[in-house]
Amino acid sequence: MKTKNNVQKATTKLFALGLILVVLGLNVNAQKLGKSLPETVGFKQLALAMVDNPIEPKSSSTRTEVDASNFVVETEEALELEDWMTDEVRFDVYSQYSLTEQEEALELEDWMIDESTFKIWSFQLTVETESRLELEDWMTSDELWNR
Repeated sequence: MKTKNNVQKATTKLFALGLILVVLGLNVNAQKLGKSLPETVGFKQLALAMVDNPIEPKSSSTRTEVDASNFVVETEEALELEDWMTDEVRFDVYSQYSLTEQEEALELEDWMIDESTFKIWSFQLTVETESRLELEDWMTSDELWNR
């Protein structure tokens, strides 16, 4: 078990060292790549050229003559208000959901007040009588409730 842990530690250290060497190698190669570019396209020269020669806007020597006859003033006809434009039902999306229905008034019919119709259910309508509740000794016992 101890040997296994030591092997794992050594493997981890070697892997970390190898990773560091790879990163350093890539860094050195990247620096060499920057130096090997042709002198005409070098980044340093391009940056220096931009700093040494500030860009100035060129002045335009040509003037543009604007003739008022090139522009036509247009006028539009007055808009007319049509009937459908003021119809609220066309623009009220939810009106179809809130329409109220008118129902006829309910009427009392003869069978509703005829007692013979409801005698079938009379067995369910019996009134039950219960005995009166009584207070027992254990309900008021101090020993039972003060423990």
